[in-house]
Amino acid sequence: MKFQISNFKFQILLLCAAVACLAPAAAAQKKPKPALSEKDARRVVAETRGFVLRTGAVKIKTVSPAGASPVLIEADVTEAVRLEWVEDERVPQTGGVFKQKRWRAVEFRTGDRTWEEFDLVATPAFAPRLEAARRALEELVTEFEARLRAASESKNEEERKKAAEPLTRGALTVKALSPMGSTAVAEVVVAATFALSRDARGRWRVAEVSAGGESSGDLAALWLSADARKAERARADLTFLSEALEAFRRERGSYVVGRDSVVLLDHLSPRYSKRIVRLDPWHNPYRYEGNERSYTLASDGPDGKQGTPDDVTLSR
Repeated sequence: MKFQISNFKFQILLLCAAVACLAPAAAAQKKPKPALSEKDARRVVAETRGFVLRTGAVKIKTVSPAGASPVLIEADVTEAVRLEWVEDERVPQTGGVFKQKRWRAVEFRTGDRTWEEFDLVATPAFAPRLEAARRALEELVTEFEARLRAASESKNEEERKKAAEPLTRGALTVKALSPMGSTAVAEVVVAATFALSRDARGRWRVAEVSAGGESSGDLAALWLSADARKAERARADLTFLSEALEAFRRERGSYVVGRDSVVLLDHLSPRYSKRIVRLDPWHNPYRYEGNERSYTLASDGPDGKQGTPDDVTLSR
């Protein structure tokens, strides 16, 4: 009996020793502290340069541990893309009434009721990569629409439900498609990696985005180039309005008197201006101030502030 009790005590001692040995190993396997909290990571991604997304549109998957270089965030971002039904330039057309057409992605949402044109961010260096991603998206939307169309003809409820499930190819997932005549809006989830850097004030900011093997490159340089393209668009818009104002003066003997672009367009449309030009490429209203003999047309430029060096103006 004494031997049995001693043996039992010996087993307890062995068990305690094993637990003591495993404790450091368990501590070593403890998940390292991330460089940012999930909440902060979601905010940084939502505020990627050029975007003001809802944080609810960002699902964080991983964040680099503290001390890592570079700091990376892997996340799924839910976006909206507007497409147009256009003539397919990739196939020979017969010249008849019925043209072969396809979906063309024209804009993506950057914030609440704000959109960015794909063509305006297609800088010479970034254009091939952007076009590849754009084509992949268009092909995925086409496949998703074909699946929905085929299922709509089925009487099987289960088949219709299955067709409406998200469709994934690579880094892109189409969750829903809302056709509206010759346009459509697709709800798209993009699986991306966001590389961070600190700004002059020490805050984390997204410096580069990669998705599906394609990289944006330096985001700051990309948007500077995009802003230059937008400035060209703004100057073209102001020239168009100026020509309409000159036509107005030739017939009426004076320019439009007012301090508002809405008043200006009310006088010019549709006789002198065949299209409505209200917002600049940064989604802010054009400014107008005019009297009988002179006027100033202006865009507040990238910063959206009046009277700063990046303003685009035209005066007579």
